[in-house]
Amino acid sequence: MAPRVPSSSLLLVGAALLLGLAAGAARASNEEGDALYALRMRLSDPNGVLQSWDPTLVNPCTWFHVTCDTASRVVRLDLGNSNVSGSIGPELSRLVNLQYLELYRNNLNGEIPKELGKLKNLISLDLYANKLTGRIPKSLSKLGSLRFIFENNSRLNGPELQGLVSYDFGC
Repeated sequence: MAPRVPSSSLLLVGAALLLGLAAGAARASNEEGDALYALRMRLSDPNGVLQSWDPTLVNPCTWFHVTCDTASRVVRLDLGNSNVSGSIGPELSRLVNLQYLELYRNNLNGEIPKELGKLKNLISLDLYANKLTGRIPKSLSKLGSLRFIFENNSRLNGPELQGLVSYDFGC
């Protein structure tokens, strides 16, 4: 005869499993928050504009400078004229529903990550008045929705997008 397991033990194991599943679901739904928080960690923010970016929230839709659609997916990131400095990281490519990326008039440096070419819904990429360097990634040419690239006062080479996408270099 098999030993009998008390029902209270089964309840405890069941509750632990449910909590684990719920935590996993919350973690998956916070992928966009994780991506934005990774960006925050890359940036110096002397004016505290990213102060509301709390990685413990279920999603980033309540964060300042972040706009979400009715399904709570990030569609706009507007850090324009925020006096942040640092680099743009590849983690932004995890914002798969992003339509507007506005990073103008900051002190951003380094290269534009080629991973931004994964943002299939991106309509506008505004990098005007930063200190970016390197080549404009050819991966941006794969963005069929991209209509505007605003870039000026940076040290970018290119454009590799000529004839592939409409763009405005703000010249």
